[in-house]
Amino acid sequence: MRNGVTLRQCLLGTCMLLSGLSIFVFVGNFVSSVESDENKYEDMFLGFEEGKCKSCHPAIWREWEKSMHAQAWVDKIYQDAAKLIPDREKSCDPCHAPEPILVTGIGKMPKLRNDQRNSGVSCLVCHLDKDGAMHGPQASAETNFHVNVTNSIYNDPTKLCATCHGQPKVPEHDQVSSFLESRFAEEKKSCATCHMPIVNRLQSTASYESIKGRKHTWRGSRSVAQLKNAASLNIEFAGKKVSVVIKNRAGHLLPGGTLRVIVLEVTHLAPDGTQLKKKQVLISEKTENRLLPDEKRTYTFDVDVGQTLKAQLKYQLTPETPESEWVLMEEVIELVP
Repeated sequence: MRNGVTLRQCLLGTCMLLSGLSIFVFVGNFVSSVESDENKYEDMFLGFEEGKCKSCHPAIWREWEKSMHAQAWVDKIYQDAAKLIPDREKSCDPCHAPEPILVTGIGKMPKLRNDQRNSGVSCLVCHLDKDGAMHGPQASAETNFHVNVTNSIYNDPTKLCATCHGQPKVPEHDQVSSFLESRFAEEKKSCATCHMPIVNRLQSTASYESIKGRKHTWRGSRSVAQLKNAASLNIEFAGKKVSVVIKNRAGHLLPGGTLRVIVLEVTHLAPDGTQLKKKQVLISEKTENRLLPDEKRTYTFDVDVGQTLKAQLKYQLTPETPESEWVLMEEVIELVP
């Protein structure tokens, strides 16, 4: 006993003190861990801004920076169109500069992010989770900057794409709803089949061998090659009638956007090449005659023997796009028998 305090009391006090320290250390580590996870999420945005995505994944970055995903926010055509929409921050902008969709929810309407809007639909939008990990198909190499998570949704990413391209309330970007009714979906194909073709390349600077991966360019209505694959055109004769047959090969409504227009132009030419007459048929959301997936549509015209018939499919990107800038999708020229 010392100053009225027994040895037993001293030992008990010491144990309580040590227990308190242990709890403090445990709680401190827990808080530190939570803060660390939050920091990892924020660090990924900082890393993107500092060029870490570009430095570690140069091949994929080169593909992405040329894409319309990269230009989604800064694209002049988009900004001009969005200015005319009263509720653009709810219906348009969230898909052009979204928060990571693994955080806000796959299939749910995205949320407009506050920062880095000029990067549009960046790597982080489709791959980053709330803990700062990057999701994708089976990883080819480990990295010290972020955690890799293998996620099966990237093997069939249509649901992922539908987050922005399958919102029925925003018909301008709803291609997935019609795609799901197509033979492409029945054949277990995905959006990536056409818009992200397979390429061989190094996945990152940590890779030693090129492997198969999906090209991050998402070719669409700004790609002449993609437009030429979107439809076929044929001419069939029966007496003094000619049938011009269009087949939608796009896998979704054609044209895919509500502002786009496809023009079927049929020109009758005399034996000397002189133009006799020309007729244009517009196919668009405005005219309520967009082509359904896999649809074959026939337009019939009168013709005379000896004439040459030229049928062309042209693509008008916006209502303001002048005829001189329409893209030729397909052309067939036949002599009337």
